Amino acid sequence: MKSAPGPTEIPNWQSQIIKTNATISNNAAVNTGSANPVAVELYNMDKRQRQQIAIALKSAGYRVPTNGTFTNNLLNSYNDALQTAQLQATQLGQQFSSQFFTNYLANEAAGRAGTGTGKDGTSITEQESIITKANAKNIINKVFEDQLGRAATDEEIAKYTATFKKKAAAKPTITTTTTAGKRTKIRTEPGFTTGRAEQYLVDKIAQTDEAKAGEVLNYYQEFMRKLGM
Repeated sequence: MKSAPGPTEIPNWQSQIIKTNATISNNAAVNTGSANPVAVELYNMDKRQRQQIAIALKSAGYRVPTNGTFTNNLLNSYNDALQTAQLQATQLGQQFSSQFFTNYLANEAAGRAGTGTGKDGTSITEQESIITKANAKNIINKVFEDQLGRAATDEEIAKYTATFKKKAAAKPTITTTTTAGKRTKIRTEPGFTTGRAEQYLVDKIAQTDEAKAGEVLNYYQEFMRKLGM
């Protein structure tokens, strides 16, 4: 059952589209395959992240508390929102993604705001991207394996995880909602998402001496191969 709209805050949801059988974090609750991966992820988030999700859900019309506490009500509403957005994507013939989910919640919030006031205008919402420790670790190890052929050290993981969080805080996702009569237009400018975090790290690693030495070695090996040596 849905309630009156609350503050409109739409996070970037890329990190909330959970892969089945994934280990989510180092916290006590871990997805072992039989658990609901969405529930595991929601439980392992810090309170601030759950609060951001709750605020967005409430803005979209779900009756949930917004204090950031993990509850069955919040979990059921979050599951329902994901499933409804997935169904909508199928009906529209579009691929379901984190961006589609973000737009779905923004559209629901804008629709409720429109029916409540009937006024035209433009609203702008800024929302910090959510990059969890588990997401950050996966990104960092992937880039290090691809670029350097090795896993990242604990120190490197800690360093770049902190960098990701800092940049995510500095560059939020910006959603602009413009209402004119019966027409509502929503434009979302992604912030420092997981995709941008990966590209940032690729560019950063490419500048290191280790990466440059690897490029020279690869060039030399290719040169010798062409000579038949």
